[in-house]
Amino acid sequence: MMLEIDGWKVGIKFSASHFIPGHHKCSRLHGHDYGVKIRIYGEPKDCVLYDFVELKKEVRKIADELDHHLLLPSSQEFIKHEIRGEEVLVEFQGKRYIFPRGDVMFLNLRITTAEELSRYFAERIIEKINFPENVKGIEVCVEEGPGQGAWYYAPVGDER
Repeated sequence: MMLEIDGWKVGIKFSASHFIPGHHKCSRLHGHDYGVKIRIYGEPKDCVLYDFVELKKEVRKIADELDHHLLLPSSQEFIKHEIRGEEVLVEFQGKRYIFPRGDVMFLNLRITTAEELSRYFAERIIEKINFPENVKGIEVCVEEGPGQGAWYYAPVGDER
């Protein structure tokens, strides 16, 4: 069985900016209104797969952390960065930016694509929630606007 939450409809959204080096248009600084969708897979216990309220609360906290920030990968594989006091210097492909430190959110990603963000959300949800045995997997979609996003599936509990 599957339980699904559509973040566009229940307010699990965030706005953020990023860039993707090597991509024609997306290598320029730009932003999105992101929506987060979640699917939980497993078998109901006492006619319930998992509590919607707790799941929405935890996922909303993650989205709120990212809201209105520049998202940068902590990896320096594609984008080089240096923290200088209260500023972040960012360089890639001959471009150079300086941002206030408080406006930047570093994420444990290689690059800030929808694919990587969906994995990030799935891993954070699994860290935060101790799912019961009847939950076997979680799938998260991060959409860069309604209808265009990337899904990531992660097994939970004994399935890992």
